[in-house]
Amino acid sequence: MNNYKSKKYRKLTVTALLILVAGVYSACTKQDDFKKFVAGGEISYTGKLDSVKMFSGDSRVLLKGLFLADPKVVSCKIFWNNMKDSLVIPVVKKNVVDTLNYSIPIKTEGLQNFTIYTYDKVGNKSIPVYANARSYGDRYKASLSNRPISSATADASTGKGIISWLGMDKLTGVFATEVQYTSTSNVSKKIRTKIDSTRTVIPDLKAGTDIQYRTLFLPDTSCVDTFSTAFQTQRILLDYSGYFKNKGNPFVSDGASGSGRWRVLKDWVVSASVKNHGGYGSWCSDQGGTLAMEMGWSNTAAIIDGKIYQSFTLPAGKYNFGIDIGANEAIDPVYIVAAVGNTLPNVNAISTSIAYTNFADKNLQFTLTQPTTVSIGFLATMTTGNQYWVVKGVSLKSL
Repeated sequence: MNNYKSKKYRKLTVTALLILVAGVYSACTKQDDFKKFVAGGEISYTGKLDSVKMFSGDSRVLLKGLFLADPKVVSCKIFWNNMKDSLVIPVVKKNVVDTLNYSIPIKTEGLQNFTIYTYDKVGNKSIPVYANARSYGDRYKASLSNRPISSATADASTGKGIISWLGMDKLTGVFATEVQYTSTSNVSKKIRTKIDSTRTVIPDLKAGTDIQYRTLFLPDTSCVDTFSTAFQTQRILLDYSGYFKNKGNPFVSDGASGSGRWRVLKDWVVSASVKNHGGYGSWCSDQGGTLAMEMGWSNTAAIIDGKIYQSFTLPAGKYNFGIDIGANEAIDPVYIVAAVGNTLPNVNAISTSIAYTNFADKNLQFTLTQPTTVSIGFLATMTTGNQYWVVKGVSLKSL
């Protein structure tokens, strides 16, 4: 019996030993197989560039990101153009977490796709990071145009300049205009006006100087570069309308009581024949207050050499006297006139004036070769039937 137990024990021991040897052999075989698949050792990845953002620009894109705590990273490589173009950025970290802010020059205009890796000193790289941004260039620049100006004037009395702008298509990326000018203290200054504003006011423009202006664009919300048109010169017309007292829109009367619709204009010289409404005339309540002449209705007397004008001294220059007509039922000629001195001539001597034209033309141009005292206004002889005309406002600007 004892002999039988001893044989059984030896048999179990041999079996266990064979199982142990088989296990060891199997483990070694699997390890060798693993080494075949990772020849050269286990794969080691460096820390990738984190928090990546890319911004569009002028023949470039801007890359921003973070290098986190991996101390092994020594370089960053960026690929684009289907991996055909690339650049390497050396990485020298100053802090445990450091920033990357790098401008990538791009010759090809349009949307670019980027692949970004980081590397350690033995060439191990990170997993890829993907990003995209747009580069703008000559094609986009050629599409830009300067914002059109409706008018550009400066008050001849105060030096205050006003530029009125026309609209633009905002889809072009336009966001502002920039005006460069010479101030009354001979200093070059700039004013920027948002595209939503239709007017730029220059409080201290030097009289007789031009302005230069350009239009500014940002093609998309991520763009880090401002694009602009070339500076364009704009002549500033001096506005002498302020030389007129009571220039209209509306005109005001002298405050004295009148005959119904009619009173006398304030600050204007009015001849007696125009006051043919019981001693009143030249101011009419129509359209809120206008400069006017009327004859014929209700036995209103004819107007002979009727004059309405103001006098002041102007510097040498070319001028345009403009009027805003409210109604015109004139039969006999009505003139707008500029004459030397402190009065207007009579109708039969109108050729002695500096310049004159039918007031229906709405504009009268004249030239002064030296500082001159002039009288500017309206002249008419009205004797036929029923006649009536009104003017809502006047202006005087340089040419």
